[in-house]
This record gives sequence, structure tokens and C-alpha cells, in this order.
Amino acid sequence: MSKINDLIAESEPTVGTFLFSRSQASLEVMANVGFDFVVIGTEHFMVNPETIEHLITAAEAANIVPFVRVQENVNLIQRVLDCGAEGIISPMIDNAEGAKEVVEKAKFPPIGNRGVGNPRSTTYGVQGAEYMDKCYERQNEGQSVILQIETEEALQNLQEVAMVEGVDSLFIGPWDLSHSLSQTGRGVDSVLLEDKIGEVLAKCKETEIPVGIFAWDGKEANKRIEQGFDYIICGGDVIFLAISAGEALGEAVGTN
Repeated sequence: MSKINDLIAESEPTVGTFLFSRSQASLEVMANVGFDFVVIGTEHFMVNPETIEHLITAAEAANIVPFVRVQENVNLIQRVLDCGAEGIISPMIDNAEGAKEVVEKAKFPPIGNRGVGNPRSTTYGVQGAEYMDKCYERQNEGQSVILQIETEEALQNLQEVAMVEGVDSLFIGPWDLSHSLSQTGRGVDSVLLEDKIGEVLAKCKETEIPVGIFAWDGKEANKRIEQGFDYIICGGDVIFLAISAGEALGEAVGTN
């Protein structure tokens, strides 16, 4: 069973957060607060592979599960899994072909075409070839492939994407989805957006594939939990910093 399934089974509700800042201190704060997992964000932020590995190592030490949201470049997928990520989130997946491309990079044969080696995820080979063979099988089963559903095309192809072998979960990106639907911003009050989100949730329940969604803050996260989502990615370190800093300054100068 993939790591995202494990988390859902172990913790109800299952709530993670994004790490955008590349800060080990922020990561450790998120771990100590009690989030179930952290997603190291590389899609919109400049993060080199060495920093990703460092943050994954720090997450393990802080006892929080590390996932990585990769850039559109699928070649990063194998590298972050090789250095120990428990799974990847791949953005902007619109159809089964895109899903298969991600699985090809994320899974070893016979599911995908990921190359084998002796990286950190196999303890660099120090425990021998037989142990490494078991690592590949274990990683195929345990490392999660999560695909972001965030366009109108993805909505139309949802069931085909969900049925691709090796896909472990779907994740809704409401901001980009709202743009694809010609809404303004996140469109939290948009009936159209909420209807589409509800459709994705219902279809995922039908196909029995775990589905998550991004929430800006705890209030929105609670709404999504009550709606029936399997897991939530709530905010992120710089989002929390911005909210708290703004509130503190407002209180200090009397504008709140």
C-alpha cells in the first residue's frame, strides 16, 4: 500500500502542508506542530536537487513524511524518489498519456521504466544486491504517485487518469482549476468551481482512489474534511508566516 494510503489509514483527518521556503527550521516547525506530512514545493520555487535531498533527510529526522511536488520536468521524479521522498505530486496532468509518463519515471519495471541504481533510497547498496532487489519492489508499492487535477481537460479525462496503473492518488489544485474554468482567482464562492470539485470527489469515490485538495487555511481545510476528502494539504510555511505576521502587525498598530 502506498504511503498516502498509509497516512489516510493512520490519521483521520490526514493533513499535510507545503514547504516553500527551503528552510529546515520551517520544516521542523511544521513537524513539531503535528502535520502528518510535508510537501517540498519545487514547481514554483527555485530548489536544486541537493537542497531537496537535504530537506528530505531533515524531514526524516523530524519524523514527518516527505513528499515532493516536482517541476513539470519529469526527469526530476526519479531523482527525488532515489534520494528518499515517500512520493511525488506531479502538476498539470490532463490525460492518461500524461499520467503514464509520470508513472514511467516513478515506478520500476514491470509497472514503469525507472532506472535502477544504488542511491540513498537503497542505502547506497551497503546491504548487498539481494536487499536492493527487495527495495525496488518495496518502493514500487510504497512510494506514492499523486497527480494534480487542475484543468477542464483533466476533469473530462478523470476516470482514464485514475485507472492508469501506478497512480496512487489524485489531488485537486483549486486555483489553477478555477482559471481553467474562466473564474477569477481561487473562486471559493464560485458555484461552478464547487460543482466541479464535487464531481471530482464523487468520481474518485466511485473508483476508490484517494483524493486530496489544497486549502488555504484551517477553516477551509475543515470544510473539505467535512466534504469527504481523504486528505488535505493546508497552506504552507510562507503562507502561515504571511498570515501571522500580518495579524501581529495589525494588532501592534491598531488596524485589526
